[in-house]
Order: sequence, then C-alpha cells, then structure tokens
Amino acid sequence: MTGLLARGRAIAAIGLLLAAGLGLLAATQPWGSATLVDGRVLSAAGQDLAGSLTIVSLACAVLALVLPIAGRIWRYILGALALALGAAIVLDVQASRGEVGRAIDALVAEATGLAGSAQTAEVATLTAHGWPDAGMAAGVLAALVGIWVLATAHRWPARAKRAARYERSGSGLAWDVMDDGEDPTR
Repeated sequence: MTGLLARGRAIAAIGLLLAAGLGLLAATQPWGSATLVDGRVLSAAGQDLAGSLTIVSLACAVLALVLPIAGRIWRYILGALALALGAAIVLDVQASRGEVGRAIDALVAEATGLAGSAQTAEVATLTAHGWPDAGMAAGVLAALVGIWVLATAHRWPARAKRAARYERSGSGLAWDVMDDGEDPTR
C-alpha cells in the first residue's frame, strides 16, 4: 500500500487523463443512428446531445496536468473539483441519454421533410450505440479519482528535492542566486 500511495500523484493524473480521453471519445461518437429506406444513415453524436461533455472532459485533462505540481491544500481542492466534474459528467450523460430518440426523430424529419407516422415509414433500422455508457464510465472514473485524491493526498510524498535547489537561503529567490554569479540549476 505504501508503494501505491507513493505513486498516488501519478495514479490520479493518469486516471484523470483516462477519464478525459474516454469522455472526449464518447462525445465525438454517435449515440444513436437511423438507416433510412433509401440507404442514408443519420447519426446523433454525443456532443450534439450532451453539449457540456466535451468541456468537462477537457477540464479533467487540465486537472490532470495541474494535480502533479499542486501543494497539499491544492490537492484537496483539486480532488473535490475532480469529484464535482465526475458527477457533472454522469448527470449530463444520464440526462442526455433520453434525448437520443428525439434527436434521431429530428434528423429524420430534416432529411425527409416528413413528420409523425409518415416519418416512421421512412426508417429502416434504428440503432442505439454504447457510447453513452463510455461517457458514464468517464464520469465515474473522474469521481473515483477525486475520491482517491481526497483520501490519499495527505500521504503523498513531498515535492521533489529538485525544487528545493531553487529555494536558497537568504532571500530564497533564485534570482538573487544568479546575481551572486551562481547557476541555480546546478
């Protein structure tokens, strides 16, 4: 368990990147499609149905980039933010999942110019895809990472000693070290 906690920062960053990638993939893929009798295929993409899925997934990616350099207090703030972003993704996908049929109906009406029962006769097959489930998984993963960060952030190792080289005695600024003729990177 100690080794796992030592890598807690990396585990959290990788988990958030996976959640972001999965969310972005789910947003760009078709959630439902209809094949018309004339052979045309009409698809409703995730970003058309769950508009915030792309933005929230990008926020998860940014969080994954910021989390490794965050101090202890910021880890808790970012962990809570990851939990909130995960919940937002789950709620958005759940709310949008029910809109797939309505979006397909609108696409068919636009393509055929028909509505109601006449529109139904023009549809050969309706297909529901599993991408909303991928979006839901992205939200759950982001929320789990947020819980992981909140539960383990206090046990993550301190910042690397490398950063301490830049914090010299005296004024503590690397700028002053350079004024003294030293290279603070060595």
